[in-house]
Amino acid sequence: MKILKSTLLALLVISVFSCSKDDDNPNSGNQSPDSFNLITVPDGATDVDLNPTFSWEPAIDPDGDAVSYDVYLDTENPPTTVVASDLSDITYTLQDNLNAGETYYWAVKAKDGNQGETLSNVASFVTLDQPAPIVLSCDSFQRNNADAITLLENRNSDVDYIIDCVTSVELDLEIEPGVVIEFADGAGMKIRDDGSLNAVGTQNDPIILSATTKIKGAWKGILSSSESVKNQFEYVNIEYAGDGGLTSNSEPASLILASEAYFRLNNVSIKNGLNNGIAATAYNYNVEINNCTITNTDIPIYTIPIVASNISGGDFTGNNTDVIRLTGTGVQSINESQTWNNLGVPYRMASDLVIIDGAKFTIEPGVIIEFEDTKGIEIDKLFDEGSAIIAVGTEAKPITFTGVTKVSGAWSTISVRRTTSVQNKIDNVLIEYAGGAGAGGAIEMWVDPVLSVTNTTFKDIDACALYNRYGPTNPNLTEGDNTLVNVNGGYMCHD
Repeated sequence: MKILKSTLLALLVISVFSCSKDDDNPNSGNQSPDSFNLITVPDGATDVDLNPTFSWEPAIDPDGDAVSYDVYLDTENPPTTVVASDLSDITYTLQDNLNAGETYYWAVKAKDGNQGETLSNVASFVTLDQPAPIVLSCDSFQRNNADAITLLENRNSDVDYIIDCVTSVELDLEIEPGVVIEFADGAGMKIRDDGSLNAVGTQNDPIILSATTKIKGAWKGILSSSESVKNQFEYVNIEYAGDGGLTSNSEPASLILASEAYFRLNNVSIKNGLNNGIAATAYNYNVEINNCTITNTDIPIYTIPIVASNISGGDFTGNNTDVIRLTGTGVQSINESQTWNNLGVPYRMASDLVIIDGAKFTIEPGVIIEFEDTKGIEIDKLFDEGSAIIAVGTEAKPITFTGVTKVSGAWSTISVRRTTSVQNKIDNVLIEYAGGAGAGGAIEMWVDPVLSVTNTTFKDIDACALYNRYGPTNPNLTEGDNTLVNVNGGYMCHD
């Protein structure tokens, strides 16, 4: 059953359903509601919809009391599961789908609020059999198809649709909550520039994008190059994807976002992927990733800084490498202010990170940024643009700058160059394994930048802790309460 019915268990004695009216009302003088009959779903009905509407006659109370109703539904006779209570109406539509091809029993209890109760008869019915999945043609979502599909409806089947090719979405496609799509081996989906995909499920009725063969990388995944604001995944589960082959311009992933893509990902689950969970390594993105879970993939997210700053909440553990990896293609620039949130896994820099154009780079307490060999950070490399690094941790949650390789000098330095921003601050931070690639110190200062370094531990540094270029001292440096552990070059050095 794709959608579980919610149950509120209330035990009834079997004999209770054999009578129609409670003649032993403990409230002396009060009369129970009159007997009444069930209308729909009628006794003996077959091929009943999986979320039927029930109705019954009104129960008249001889005392004129207001009558409310409880609805019982179960696969056992008599039914003991309360699916709705204290109803004032004489109809009720089931909120959660029933199992296909199964026999159910239902009944209604009428109550007058004065301990007077009357039970209806019990009716049985059989739900319709599960429909076979629809195999979608490769041009199902193309504009030049006169029979193009714009809505994939929930057909209440274990598998609603099968896609056996790499299909292109060239129109606005919506997927209803609860839909299950299975992709054949090597199949996939491309959302083109002129298309969009809006797949919004619910917590109880997620949309499932899976594979006919339940192994990692059985299908290619989804590639979107669309800028449409309609692109949204919410409560969508993507599994067994990531085979690759959708594009040569990206690392393979279960979900690939091409340049300039717009997407909103909320409460999305990606699991059992062959390569990356999400790959967004191009440019000009408008992407937000909120409360998503990515597990049992190679790397959960492979992306660029602007996307990394738009990740909040979620769980990215249980993968081969639990990191948010920042692309190693060229130099990665932060040219607009952003914050990197504490996601519970490190950010891994595969290239140098440059902060320019007055951007303020804020790092939350507890964040770990790890650098691949020889990489580092530069702030205002060529000109004073007022850019800043704001790395302020706490004693309980220090910020950590570390190396992927845990040896002294594995990565380069935090190079604070020409910036005069008073917001440059490093406090309650651990800097370890830096000072490589020719760096003079774990933190380098060029041309007297404004900088505050306090309560910071320098550990396993293959250079000095602080290094000042173009002068013996930096008059714009504020420092104090810093700790050195295995620092080869000492605390303060200069050219």
